[in-house]
Amino acid sequence: GPLGRGGGRLGGMPPRDNVPPPTGTARITGRVVSAETGTPIRRAQIRITSRDARINRDATTDSDGRFEILLLPASRYRLHVSKAGYVALEYGQARPFEAGKPLDISTGQSLEKIDFSLPRGSVITGRITDEFGDPVTDVQVQAMRYQFANGERQLMNAGRVSTTDDIGQYRIFGLMPGDYVVRGSLRTNPNAAMASPNAPEAPSGYPGTYYPGVADVAQAQAVTVALGQELTSIAFSLVPARLSRISGTVMSSDGRPLTGAVVVLRAAGAGGPARLNIGGGSPVRPDGTFRLTNVPPGEYILDVQQRPRDIQNLQNINLSELEFASVPVSVSGDIDGLALVTTAGVSVSGRVVFQGTNAQKATARGIQVTATAPSGMGSLIMAFAGRALGVGRVNNDGSFELRGLAGPQLIRAGGLPAGWAVKGISLDGVDITDAPFDFKPGMNAAGLLVTLTDRVTEISGTVRDSKGQAVADYVLVVFPENDKFWGAQSRYVATARPNQNGSFSVTGLPPARYLAAVVPSLENGMQNDVALLAQLRARAENFTLAEGQTLNLNLEMAPQ
Repeated sequence: GPLGRGGGRLGGMPPRDNVPPPTGTARITGRVVSAETGTPIRRAQIRITSRDARINRDATTDSDGRFEILLLPASRYRLHVSKAGYVALEYGQARPFEAGKPLDISTGQSLEKIDFSLPRGSVITGRITDEFGDPVTDVQVQAMRYQFANGERQLMNAGRVSTTDDIGQYRIFGLMPGDYVVRGSLRTNPNAAMASPNAPEAPSGYPGTYYPGVADVAQAQAVTVALGQELTSIAFSLVPARLSRISGTVMSSDGRPLTGAVVVLRAAGAGGPARLNIGGGSPVRPDGTFRLTNVPPGEYILDVQQRPRDIQNLQNINLSELEFASVPVSVSGDIDGLALVTTAGVSVSGRVVFQGTNAQKATARGIQVTATAPSGMGSLIMAFAGRALGVGRVNNDGSFELRGLAGPQLIRAGGLPAGWAVKGISLDGVDITDAPFDFKPGMNAAGLLVTLTDRVTEISGTVRDSKGQAVADYVLVVFPENDKFWGAQSRYVATARPNQNGSFSVTGLPPARYLAAVVPSLENGMQNDVALLAQLRARAENFTLAEGQTLNLNLEMAPQ
């Protein structure tokens, strides 16, 4: 059912070289109240963001639940409201896990009564015990749900992580209504993996266990919470399992022990239940050996990272000399004699060029060029808080460098100035705009060219039902006629929600033949489900976009 007037996920934007944010003359006012009682919600957090205007501002409601945001420049905005214990909502969001609506604000405009009615968040509580029925403290308990991310259905954490208390009880609050898989995991002693080689190894421990008490996620039983419901007694016992040892050697690309590097283990999969390091980490000893202990059964990625001591001052580090490795391991018993060889990866330098009528005025400040695996995972090791490998900050002259690339990678450009879009990306003259390039060791390149254009496409319009009446709540899905360009990181797939006046707008699609389908609702990420696009194809309208074209579409919502 509807959630109220307004949710969604908004990421913060990186600081832009200390450039002061733009200001204007528009304002937004509104009020936040409880959906159950209608009483004002004090100190709710309001966040307003605009990608084009590069604005990320916060406000707080007063004692009457009111908020006011002043001095806004004309732009397209998203408005997000949150308060502990309530469901976080985006303006215009009517259903769980769906995008909200944008607010299009013109110069000097005053948007009033942007009101939110926040429902209480749902709650899951219960008790975690061991196989003997005794309570277990410090178990991390997560409510997880399947959602489409990086082109596949994955189990993702959907709320706050709770920790069991002295009687084994946990409480997860602020959840959207929906179906959840509850998982409990007892983190092993983080120092266990650092133990000396002669330390006694724990014969058994507790890997992640899913309600109603199973180690296999395929046997997990989903629990359903309604809007504002408190679901109690989701209790289960952890399943004990034998813990394993992983040992081996780490050698650099020139055959020397990579002394001082650290070997860490993380759960496999982008939405893996724990991206946390399992058991801390193991330093590589002078003879190149490492040893991890107390590892529960499961699928993992084993990462080798070099960690320069002078991490605060990255400018003085020759990043191209830092080596790394990343290998999948399946643990069902002890693994000994694992031989790991690290690589410095590939370094690629390039430049961003502007093509178009306003090319002289354009600035490269704030643009980032990134490399990601086709699955949507980051570069192998996004070390040093993402500042070093797989991410290139573009200099004012348009030059940049990417380091530590290995294997197939898609090159993407983000943080583009308003009114600009990617026209093409090439490496030494080969077009790699929409295809991953396989970066093989030893092939450093200097010819990565990212071409931006200000001849940007735009489609806009309205939606009517079969009786010709305007529809104010819908999701528009735009996707290419050629299914080769469907999938996770396609530049050719877009969704749009109507603004406060019921009209939609999508800018920056590459020139191509497209299909447009209107649906009543769509969960975030589902537009990347190839099976869904195949279903929508039959009732979609087709159109063609040429470079720089502005197109007005009047669409009909097909009966369901």
